[in-house]
Amino acid sequence: MHIFIRFGFGMRKNPPNSMSIGSWGVLMADAANTDAVNADVTNTGAKNTAAANADVSATAAEPRWRADYSHREIEETYAMLTALEEDAAGPDRHFGMWRGADDRTPVEEATRRLTDLVVGKLDAAAGRTVLDVGCGNGRPAVRIAETTGASVVGVDIDRRALAAAAAYARSRRPGADVRFTYADALRLPFPDASFDAALAFESTPHFDVARLYGALARVLRPGGRLVVETPYVRGRTTEDLLDRIGPFLSMLNAVSLDPPHEHLAAARYAGLDITELVDISPCVRGSFSRLLEELGALHGRLTERLGSRTATRLLTAFADWADAPQIGGVVMTFTRAS
Repeated sequence: MHIFIRFGFGMRKNPPNSMSIGSWGVLMADAANTDAVNADVTNTGAKNTAAANADVSATAAEPRWRADYSHREIEETYAMLTALEEDAAGPDRHFGMWRGADDRTPVEEATRRLTDLVVGKLDAAAGRTVLDVGCGNGRPAVRIAETTGASVVGVDIDRRALAAAAAYARSRRPGADVRFTYADALRLPFPDASFDAALAFESTPHFDVARLYGALARVLRPGGRLVVETPYVRGRTTEDLLDRIGPFLSMLNAVSLDPPHEHLAAARYAGLDITELVDISPCVRGSFSRLLEELGALHGRLTERLGSRTATRLLTAFADWADAPQIGGVVMTFTRAS
């Protein structure tokens, strides 16, 4: 059974986009109650009571792994993980979506499901421009260009990932308007109001969200759309949880893991209005167990490639992350104020 919960009390049986949302998550806010959402989210991160009861927003302690990482550190980490992830889960380096424990959809197809769900919320079309922040190997950016006809710019600070993205784009059918460039998302080299839409696909943990939303709002045109898909911690962040997930997030050079209400507060301060928030936690939980199974089967290859100590450290960190039931996922859609 799929439950659709509005900000404020009450139920709604047929929300907008109920076919896609109803299959994959819990609708926490939609365009019909945007004013209520924005009224309840203040610049200090206050949250709506109904959302808190639904376990979407939470009080988070300052993560002990919080740190600033150089571009080189991030690039080297993802170079190590890229080959590992592609061996285990295919080229899309993000969550996948499953309908339940009995859904044996391959990881590569499940990740494409999430890509298509997120891309569908951009309202991209021919003649429009889209920015993909933290584009990695470029799969979602190319998917946007191919399926919508929009012009897409992907930015990242991982030069090897950008090279792979450009090569992938060249290997696809001609005509897709997509390019990739080296850029820091907090210092985007684009004029104000350059894009009709922007996407942050599991890239927000690498940034201070207040600065990130400000940077993205600057380059969006009035009325432009921003879609953010990100992991988050459901419920209170305890010391025990930090001990379990900290090593994995540190390994990824994550700066923070902000709960949804922090995203909403930062976005509102930047002039972005929330139009939809979908909790996809039940559907993405399978990502962890499936990838862990694949990594375990590749233990010998990992040891050869990384060494016994590093391989064991990686698998242990990922297993601790995968076993934490508090880890969930959320998709948020914002609109730039006119």
